[in-house]
Amino acid sequence: MKEENVHNSTIKVIEYSAILIFFMIILIILVPSISKIVYQMSKDSAITSTKGTIDTVKSFYIDMNLLNEVALPFKVEFNKDGYIFYEMGRQVNYERHLNIQNTGKLPKGGSVQINEDGSVTVKNLTFGNFKCNQTNEKNLVCDNK
Repeated sequence: MKEENVHNSTIKVIEYSAILIFFMIILIILVPSISKIVYQMSKDSAITSTKGTIDTVKSFYIDMNLLNEVALPFKVEFNKDGYIFYEMGRQVNYERHLNIQNTGKLPKGGSVQINEDGSVTVKNLTFGNFKCNQTNEKNLVCDNK
């Protein structure tokens, strides 16, 4: 009788070990795929946030031009406290409250500049672990820091 119990417990240990090994193999296969999906989603989010930030800067420029003429290049520099405006390389303070609300999250750092020819330059806009750069209208690149 005792021999039968030892035999059954040995079989159970082997069965549990096989199940555990099976799940470990599944995890080894799935973890890189899931990591890749999470990385791509984070990157897509950074790209979308960068495009939203560019639109917000363009809206700032248009809104400020309604009251007085704003010189180009017009630059908005972002930091952890908000943003700073620059016209022709000089920091400017606008007294009136802007009617623009950014619907997404603001970057933690970097800048967006509207150049004299109307093109946009993005430098090191930081969203989470990604920094985004753009030198022309079609070349937006977001990479890990």
